[in-house]
Amino acid sequence: MSFFDDVKKFGRNLTDKGKDIVEITKLNSQINSEKENIKELYRKIGEQVYEDYKNSGESTYGELCGQIAEIEAKIKELSDKVLELKNASKCPSCGTEVNKQNAFCPKCGTKIAQE
Repeated sequence: MSFFDDVKKFGRNLTDKGKDIVEITKLNSQINSEKENIKELYRKIGEQVYEDYKNSGESTYGELCGQIAEIEAKIKELSDKVLELKNASKCPSCGTEVNKQNAFCPKCGTKIAQE
């Protein structure tokens, strides 16, 4: 009978180990979820610091915020070049890309100034 007792014991151990693995997986998932929450809070803090910098021009992170402002200006410059190549502009009201031949924005209907 000791063989069957050993088999039962082994089966219980496997079941317990399986439950442990499931629990560990759940806990790791919760840990990763909480880490993502922290990352999102860091992102929000960063956005707020940058908004404060844009509004006041000052921040203890002024150099980094200045770099962001330079990158944003470069992105706008590059976007403007893309629009020029497409013979398009941005709607001043909703920001939709509009062909320069259109008199009105197809999305919101705002009159587009002809250049």
